[in-house]
Amino acid sequence: MKNNLGILGGGQLGMFICQAAKKYNVKTTVFSNSEKFSAKKFCDNYLIGSFSNKVLLDKFINSSDFFTIETENIPLRILKLIEKKKKIFPSSNIVEITQNRLKEKKFLNSINGIKTARYKKISNFNDLESSYKLFGKNGILKSCEMGYDGKGQYRINDKNIHNFKNNELHGYILEEVLNFKKEISVIVCCSKKNTIFYPPVENIHKNAILRQTIHPARISNEIKNKAVMLATKIASELKLQGILAIEMFLMKNNELLINELAPRPHNSGHWSLDFCKYNQFESLIFSIFKKKLMNPEPINKCKMINVIGKDYEKKKIFSRKYKFYDYYKDEIKELRKMGHYTVKS
Repeated sequence: MKNNLGILGGGQLGMFICQAAKKYNVKTTVFSNSEKFSAKKFCDNYLIGSFSNKVLLDKFINSSDFFTIETENIPLRILKLIEKKKKIFPSSNIVEITQNRLKEKKFLNSINGIKTARYKKISNFNDLESSYKLFGKNGILKSCEMGYDGKGQYRINDKNIHNFKNNELHGYILEEVLNFKKEISVIVCCSKKNTIFYPPVENIHKNAILRQTIHPARISNEIKNKAVMLATKIASELKLQGILAIEMFLMKNNELLINELAPRPHNSGHWSLDFCKYNQFESLIFSIFKKKLMNPEPINKCKMINVIGKDYEKKKIFSRKYKFYDYYKDEIKELRKMGHYTVKS
């Protein structure tokens, strides 16, 4: 029986994937490019070093039957090298689209019935100046690659645009600023046989970092159904096998715009660890090792709260009062996700 899984990246998502794998007798090998990583205590084997190290990469490829990622920021070249010999869930083609905001926006807007915020490709200051005027002298400048949790994002307005005059602006997009009502997300998972989804949840961000997820999202059934329909449509267009999170904006007129995609388990799905019969990490394991996925079967209304930066110093209090999950990070950083807890609501 093929039951070995290779995981690229060893952060908290990798840690939870390892825990889910163990439950179903799947052996895990984590390839981490840093010495200290969350999944270290939970995987069966690990390799530490640069993903570009050919000896380590070959060893990693030989260690497992199938592969997955816990971050989309893995060099595409590495994914393609693995894919020459073994299968990755989701495929490198999907990761390639989601690694780059411009490719992702073009892909999403090419699907009938799917829309994103308006955006413009930025290659220099002249592009930035003309595009920001088009968006009413207000926009969000985003790096096309490596941006997450607000990294590589800048609010552009009259007061600060000239600060960017001498910046290297190749590889950016400018997005219009949206006056949305809520941010929601849907997690969809596909196997060869079937597709399942986790119901839409409501996400509350501060400084572009997710602080809280509320299940279920406080939206009408009509909007819930539409969100699920859009998510499954995107998954179908991608020919997804594996897991995908779709972040959306609910606009004042109840229109849904797609924000971004993540081809991996998602922070907004952590509530499923305690409030679903089958959590998002188990669904990923099923999508790789089983033909058919199980319905998640949500149990209760709940909230998931991220523990960020120095809030981690209160972890003993959180542990006493709630179901607290420690990410075992090597150091506390100001805006770093250090753990989370869930609470029935």
